[in-house]
Amino acid sequence: MERLYFVCPNTGRDIDVGIESELDTLLRIRSKRVNARCPACGEQHEWEVREAQLAQAA
Repeated sequence: MERLYFVCPNTGRDIDVGIESELDTLLRIRSKRVNARCPACGEQHEWEVREAQLAQAA
């Protein structure tokens, strides 16, 4: 399992929204969207799974 990171559109910081996934699953769901409250700015954001970075790359 890999932890996914997204970029906050307000602060530009890499954020952890608590999602873990396997690479095979990511490839199948890359066009899906994730909604989460951002720990960097406190706002609700929506990202496409394809925008995620794996923990090693973040």
